[in-house]
Amino acid sequence: MKTERCANCGEIAKVTRKNYEFKEMGIPVVLQQINVIECPHCGNIDPIIPNMDGLMRVLALAVLSNPNKLCGEEVRFLRKYVNKSAVEFSRFLHVDHTHLSKIENDRYEIANQTDKLIRLMVINMDPKLADGIKDLMKLMPNIADSCSEEKQGIQIDPATGTYQYAS
Repeated sequence: MKTERCANCGEIAKVTRKNYEFKEMGIPVVLQQINVIECPHCGNIDPIIPNMDGLMRVLALAVLSNPNKLCGEEVRFLRKYVNKSAVEFSRFLHVDHTHLSKIENDRYEIANQTDKLIRLMVINMDPKLADGIKDLMKLMPNIADSCSEEKQGIQIDPATGTYQYAS
């Protein structure tokens, strides 16, 4: 059995393989069958993610490919993914940064045109996302005009770099 030191308490903890709810992302994501460090002393569970950049790219593509209108937490994730402050990102959208903040905090519903602009902006701000542009263009006319009533979880298989929306 493989062991590692717990990042929380420093005690010896076992490494196991399981699905991990990646709450740190701010959107519902489950990483499928990854190694995690489970500490029996303090109860802490830490994921072992060998390719964080690749994982973030897959997650960004999953969010961009959401068939429903983007919700605030997804807008915030995409903004952070392209490493823009709220002020910088709002300039691209030609809105005040306080308006963007209200969108990101679900106090304002995002306009349909703004949703599509954000998707196109983000996919073009990162050349590594370019492979997804054709799929995004096919999706554009069919994006629902409202956020999903239920938060749709995204399941990611880090080993294959694939994703699917949980049903």
